[in-house]
Amino acid sequence: MSYSILTILVYCLIVEFPSKTLVRQVSIDLTPYRENYALLPPGTSLIMYIVLIPFTLIFLYGLYIRLRAYGFNALLTLSKDFRSWFTQSLRYSILQKRIIREIIPGMMHLTTSYGILVLFIGTLLVFIDSDFLEPFNQKLLQGTFYLIFEFILDIFGLFLIFGIILQLIRRYSGVKRLKPKLEYYLYLWGLLFIGVSGFLLESIRISVTQPPWSSYSPIGNMISKIIMNLGIPSDVLKGLYQVLWWSHAITAFGLIAALPYTNLRHTIVSFIYTGLTYSAPRLPQLAKTPFKLSEVDLSSTEELKIGFRKISDLDWLQKMGLDACTDCGRCEAVCPAYSSGTPLSPRNLVQKLMKIMWKNRLSMERDLIESKDLGYDEVYACTTCGGCVEECPVVISPLEYIIEARRAFVIDGRIEKKAIETLNNLSRVENPYGLPKVEREALVKELRNLGAKTVDEHPEAEYIYWVGCLATYEPRIRNVARKMVEILSNAGIDFAILGTLEKCTGEPARRMGEEGLFQELALKNIETLKSVNAKKLIVHCPHCYQIFKNEYRELGLEIEVIHHSVLLRNLMSQGRIKPKIGIDALTTFHDSCYIARFNNIINEPRELLASLRFREMGRRGKDTFCCGAGGGNYWSEVKRIKRESLQRLEEAMKINAEVIIVECPYCIAMLEDAVRVMGLEEKIKILDISEVF
Repeated sequence: MSYSILTILVYCLIVEFPSKTLVRQVSIDLTPYRENYALLPPGTSLIMYIVLIPFTLIFLYGLYIRLRAYGFNALLTLSKDFRSWFTQSLRYSILQKRIIREIIPGMMHLTTSYGILVLFIGTLLVFIDSDFLEPFNQKLLQGTFYLIFEFILDIFGLFLIFGIILQLIRRYSGVKRLKPKLEYYLYLWGLLFIGVSGFLLESIRISVTQPPWSSYSPIGNMISKIIMNLGIPSDVLKGLYQVLWWSHAITAFGLIAALPYTNLRHTIVSFIYTGLTYSAPRLPQLAKTPFKLSEVDLSSTEELKIGFRKISDLDWLQKMGLDACTDCGRCEAVCPAYSSGTPLSPRNLVQKLMKIMWKNRLSMERDLIESKDLGYDEVYACTTCGGCVEECPVVISPLEYIIEARRAFVIDGRIEKKAIETLNNLSRVENPYGLPKVEREALVKELRNLGAKTVDEHPEAEYIYWVGCLATYEPRIRNVARKMVEILSNAGIDFAILGTLEKCTGEPARRMGEEGLFQELALKNIETLKSVNAKKLIVHCPHCYQIFKNEYRELGLEIEVIHHSVLLRNLMSQGRIKPKIGIDALTTFHDSCYIARFNNIINEPRELLASLRFREMGRRGKDTFCCGAGGGNYWSEVKRIKRESLQRLEEAMKINAEVIIVECPYCIAMLEDAVRVMGLEEKIKILDISEVF
């Protein structure tokens, strides 16, 4: 059976170049056995090992420079917690959890990768049989075991060819997200040649030697019958076999030598990398917290390391992530910023950083901001929706690189005017609008008239209802706060509001890259919540939910956080509230990225809408499409050709939706703006899920 690229790789690395010049012929009566180096002249194995030396050296050098950059750290970390690594790698690399979400690409990758894996095991057994056991007059590949061995390798060899052909069809048919790079075509055709030539070699061997057990090699046996029917002389077949065997071997050796220098290195790197991401910041986390403000020694002269502007600023796992990228384009296909015509493509960003990393040693220290390798519009177009992270088959987080780059932009002061104003407002008056405290006081008075009490008036309340900035300062979103207070009061929920004690969570600052300002606001809010002994927090804003539930915890806040969609579901299931919207209106639901994708709250809001005329949009749940406000984009400006909110509205129009139910104040603002832009005010309404009741 043929050698696949990875099987030959292992075969080559563990062989110690034995100086045998003749493969012993084993005769065990009529017991089936494998005849190694059949139809090849004496000394072939020695010549093969000599030819292999330069290819192996090239491969090993490429492997060494990867090990030097991140590999030794990876192996050390792996050894410290093998169980966690194996569990994660099993899920994403071996079982390919994310790849199989798409049927055709999933089938393509499964047949290719498992074909290679089984052929690897098969070739390892051949190596043991020919180079370890035969010199001691022992035989592994014989009898029933050998027959099963031949059959399985034939089947999985066919899987390999099938998978490669599928890949070629997809590339030549012009699948948009697949880049037409020459190296990819060379590798695919090389792999196909190895697979096909392997079957031809097997069929010629069967035609010449005609072993009685050839039927256990179904593919090779079938082709051998065609060859025998052609009546080709045995000497000709032997000569053809030797030419084909060497071309097969040289092709495989060449592909192996090139592996560390081409994108196909992901076959090795991603297997190790995916298992190591158990300790990396992945959803619901966006990036590492670079410091804790409460622990910073202000008298120290040591400079805090914040953000990344050079490849050398990345840690070893982040560098490894660049090499693990498969260049499949799945992240790009789901990226709202990319579809909106901004310069950002998460795939291109990762691939660009990878190329810079290996260009030369000097490029590791190149300032990527000064050199404009990282552009402002590219870095700040990201809506931090997490689609790329959720979609990546090898669990890379482009978000992590983007957030770190933003931190460097902020330190340099290289952000646009609107973003600067927002950060100044947060610093000066602790809200992104820059509006005075009197605005919040007015809302508190209004909510108290609807039945709400402040924590001063009701310090023993079971729940704290967090109103948030948009509901405080945006007239349209203020309706959501009114409605929530009305529902909570009518349902008999024991709650209070913080009133003027409430400040912005700091989420816009953190998303823009101003980590220090975020933590200043966070520590103030944490102090406030602890001072009122808050145990349960109700929020209607997914951005606040994400911050309180997943990001304040690291800074010292442990609190139960409940999104209003979940609370409303619970109240409805208890019969305490009922939907009021007319059932004649065809409704659809727009999932918030932070609620559905980051926090896996998907079914609860749909249960609330079960009694309505309801139809789903194509992209929903964890596959939802961002409204475009996230990542600080509501508070800053990056030009777009077609805004995300317009694209989402068009998706709702395709199913003839009359009402779009949302669970986020930012989504209300963005989608209502899209409705106005498209002149659809009389046809489509945008409602928060609370406004259904």
